[in-house]
Amino acid sequence: MAKKKNKKRLHSRTVELKRQMEQEKLADEKDRTKNRMDPTARVLLYADLIFLAAASLLYANHLISDFVSSCCTIFGVILLLIALWFQFWKPKKGGGLGQGPRL
Repeated sequence: MAKKKNKKRLHSRTVELKRQMEQEKLADEKDRTKNRMDPTARVLLYADLIFLAAASLLYANHLISDFVSSCCTIFGVILLLIALWFQFWKPKKGGGLGQGPRL
């Protein structure tokens, strides 16, 4: 009987270790997906893409002048730089300046 109890304890210990390893693996995957891209940078990039597409369509149909098109392009580049700042150079709560996302 003592051997059976001992085997049950070993079995439950291995199941517990496997469960703990799976939970750690899931936590690592969640951290990895969370650190992929900053949501603010993603929204800024999408908005910049739509804005520049609309500006180029208006310019192609001669609805805006060259000067307005140039201003729209400059504004789009500024939005792009802001999105890159949010993605790579924004200081984290515990990090220093100029540190990118962990890979």
